[in-house]
Amino acid sequence: MALWLLGTSGAVPDSQRDYVALVVEHAGRLILIEAGGSPLHRLSRMGLDPARLEGVFLSHRHPDHLSALPVLLMGLWLQRRAHPLWIAGPEDAVERAQALLELFEWRSWSGMFPVNWRPIPLEHGAVVEESEGIRLMAAPVSHSVPTLALRIELPEGVAVYSADTAPCLEMIRLARGADVLIHEATGAYPGHSPPEGAGWVAQEAGVRRLILVHVPPEVDPWEWKARAQEAFVGPVEVGWDGMRVM
Repeated sequence: MALWLLGTSGAVPDSQRDYVALVVEHAGRLILIEAGGSPLHRLSRMGLDPARLEGVFLSHRHPDHLSALPVLLMGLWLQRRAHPLWIAGPEDAVERAQALLELFEWRSWSGMFPVNWRPIPLEHGAVVEESEGIRLMAAPVSHSVPTLALRIELPEGVAVYSADTAPCLEMIRLARGADVLIHEATGAYPGHSPPEGAGWVAQEAGVRRLILVHVPPEVDPWEWKARAQEAFVGPVEVGWDGMRVM
């Protein structure tokens, strides 16, 4: 089992970073977290077979988090996928994803594989997936639209992904005691976090390690790291595309 960062940028990618995304590998299968950028390309570059995808989690409806869903499904369909794929997220995001796919008349694709939609309630501890040594739990966080952060529990440890959020108590509660917190660090914008805000969440939650993602274009990693360390006494890293977290 393993957890990788597929992308680490905010809403504006640069030459080094694609849109924020993660992938969980467990029992020979993959779960994709966020669907912006080019997931098929990034999975293939990392030697991960997209045919092994069993599900996709969308944290919220903004384009940098779900706009690649049509080409992802089209690619899997063209590869003659037959087994179902689940797609989960806040009801708001699920509805937006469905509407996006309808623009491409995806239901008319001959031999299209089944898609199981999973609207997740905006409740702390809502279960997204639980099977064979993995448990994914969500909680609502503080963003401009309904957004769910995600707690990923594996035999190797616990990782928490903040999605897009301002520093908030719900995030601290979800991350409590985690081995690693993957927290956005967009900057001091409404519904987002500066690095020191991510550090504050990590410190209050008592996590062991902090990784900053959803960072601005051409960010100075040393500055972002130093600012997070103003609030968090543990190890801090600025995430990079292709980074193995666990």
